[in-house]
Amino acid sequence: MAFESQNGLDAQDWKLLELLQADARLTFAELGRRVSLSPPAIAERVRRLEQEGVLTGYHAEVDVAKLGFPMQAVIRIIASGKLADQIFHQVQEIPEVLECHRVTGHDSHVVRVAIRSVEHLEDILHRLAPFEGDTITSVILNTPVKHRVVTRALAAGAP
Repeated sequence: MAFESQNGLDAQDWKLLELLQADARLTFAELGRRVSLSPPAIAERVRRLEQEGVLTGYHAEVDVAKLGFPMQAVIRIIASGKLADQIFHQVQEIPEVLECHRVTGHDSHVVRVAIRSVEHLEDILHRLAPFEGDTITSVILNTPVKHRVVTRALAAGAP
């Protein structure tokens, strides 16, 4: 099989990835129709992409507001050394944490949380950084880009 890019993905692999990012529930038969390959060929490509770690999982998106969390917030945490390690463990224990990123720069972590109220946010802040460490918190008003498909053009550096 000839590959067109440094990461070993050809045009059909990229089309599969784009389709699956947009809708991971597409069947192999439907993917095959859209990529002009047989369902067994699609299954083999998807299996290979999973084994290579390109496809890392499939998930359902949910509206957390409809599940009792009408607000979300981004919490920037400033910590270093042992406190940064402690925060790593703290976020694992807080179910309202939707995402946590260890980052460079002035902040050490950026955390996105689902919250019911300002009081709930305050409680989460106390659980995240109970002793030391500074936080900067922003309530999310809306999300203009919720999920973006990573395309072949983007990976190639095209605008």
